[in-house]
Order: sequence, then C-alpha cells, then structure tokens
Amino acid sequence: MEELDTSTRMDANRTFERLLDCGQAAELMHLHPETVKRLARTGRIVAAKMGGVWRFRVSALEAYLQEITQNTQSRIAKTMAPSESAVGVVRNGR
Repeated sequence: MEELDTSTRMDANRTFERLLDCGQAAELMHLHPETVKRLARTGRIVAAKMGGVWRFRVSALEAYLQEITQNTQSRIAKTMAPSESAVGVVRNGR
C-alpha cells in the first residue's frame, strides 16, 4: 500500500491538510494533551473526534492561537490606556 504525502492533491484547487492527534497537537502548542482535549470538547479549538480519537488541523490550531493572541493584545491595550480620572488629573494639573 502506498503512503499518502501530506500534500496529496484532492483536486486542482485543494490539498488535503494533514491531521494531528492530540499528542501531536499538544506538542506543537506546548500544552498538556488533556488541555488540548478540553479545548476541543468545549469548542474553543475546532477538532473532530474520529474513532474515539481527537484529530486536529494545523490551521485550526493556528486560528485558535491567533484568536487568543488578539484577545491578549486587546486586554493589554485596555490595561495600559490611561483611565478617565488620570486624564482629568493631567488636564487640571492636579
């Protein structure tokens, strides 16, 4: 039986994206496998359970990481922004 290359052509416009198991996804993301399973169960990471085993697309893991990075950046920006009372103190010279 011939092994499929991870970039095996399905048609002229698409390639089949290689699926990772839970351990591979956890290693890639530097997380514990149980954490990755929990994120999949709660729908925070898009995944499919096939034959009792979670399978993950690398693109879904990248999307999750991008989402939490953006959320973190937004939270930091809000934290670092001066408060209204601080702006008033600067304007009033107090």
